[in-house]
Amino acid sequence: MKKTSTIPKILLTLLFLFCIPSFGGSTLDSNIAYNKVYRTDRIADSYHFLLLEKSGKYYHLHTNKTTTITPKELKSSKILKNLDKKQSWGQAFASKGDFVREKGKIYTKRYWDIIKAISTKKIKYLNKTYTLQ
Repeated sequence: MKKTSTIPKILLTLLFLFCIPSFGGSTLDSNIAYNKVYRTDRIADSYHFLLLEKSGKYYHLHTNKTTTITPKELKSSKILKNLDKKQSWGQAFASKGDFVREKGKIYTKRYWDIIKAISTKKIKYLNKTYTLQ
């Protein structure tokens, strides 16, 4: 009777288990909540807000004038004037643009920055973690 060693079987099993995720497709796009506002925790007395639309547009805001914002306010062309009404002092920087989906990942068109879905409630953009409000 021939006896086989269990070490090659174990190594083969481990190799198989570690290789499976690298061949699987990415479903990150399905984890993102569109038309919802994501916000960072407080970073140096300010907050960052991010909203993604299904149509391929994104809205980004960095401000210390507010801790919450609605999707309608963030999309407004008068966002900076509206924030001045909420609080007269402080700073606010708003930007918007388009993003593209490529190979299961999302990138901004202008600078090709990645928007990565960490979970259904968290995304990462420009080295900051955003949580769904």
